[in-house]
Amino acid sequence: MKIIIVGAGKLARYLTETLISFEKDYQIILIEKIEEIGAEIANKFESVRVLQGDGTDIKVLTDADAENADYYIAVTGKDEDNLVGCHIAKTIFHVRNTVAHVNNPANIELFELLKVDHVYSRSVILADIIEQDIAREGMSVIYKIPHQKMNILEVELSPTSAAVGKTLAEYDFPDKTSVALLIHDDGRTEVPRGYSIMLEGDRLLLVTTGDDYDEIFNKLVKTEKA
Repeated sequence: MKIIIVGAGKLARYLTETLISFEKDYQIILIEKIEEIGAEIANKFESVRVLQGDGTDIKVLTDADAENADYYIAVTGKDEDNLVGCHIAKTIFHVRNTVAHVNNPANIELFELLKVDHVYSRSVILADIIEQDIAREGMSVIYKIPHQKMNILEVELSPTSAAVGKTLAEYDFPDKTSVALLIHDDGRTEVPRGYSIMLEGDRLLLVTTGDDYDEIFNKLVKTEKA
């Protein structure tokens, strides 16, 4: 597998080191503008081919044999370079997978509009980790639906939950929330139907938005103190 990495900052170095540690048959080409930095990478990783130049330059990408690359990974500190590089790699060299690190999360939508295959931002990843944890016992985000405001939320019904003892039809869920699966305390799973009864300790998988988190937690999960 041929992998082109553009940029030789800390992120690129960690990525290169990790890929090499997999002991797979990866052919890694690293493109870096600054000669000294590229030389340092070449000395550290003998199996990595290092090219000095601009990762958006067609001649440099031709020298890197980009037309036979499986991945073009842009991790420079400039979003515009990462975007242009991925666009050239995809449209001119037909690289199968383009990957870009986005320094400013506000630019993510632009990268996606221009069909970069995989877009990520470290700040967004960190925010997602915090959101999925939620810091509320008995409630967690288990899946964020890509490009949607909807998430899949798992909640455990507390003994004092307003839903305990009611059927799904009887309980008034928030308007933007629907039940995807009902998991009983004994491990049985049930496809939700209007007559399904919710019991203490049951877990519900809900398709919902962040707007409804507080109401869901307060009415379904929160345990009232005696």
